[in-house]
Amino acid sequence: MDIFEVLTAISMRKKAFTRSGMHENDALTKAELDVSKEYHISLFDIKKLVRA
Repeated sequence: MDIFEVLTAISMRKKAFTRSGMHENDALTKAELDVSKEYHISLFDIKKLVRA
């Protein structure tokens, strides 16, 4: 899995959470956590990717 696939997965989940009524910042945090758990990538590394 490359960087772009990780970012795409985060983006798709964030959109889904936002559509369900969640605030954008909360949706991003939850999406990062879900992708971190699913793909076994440290949350610290995902946050570095998203914030870069």
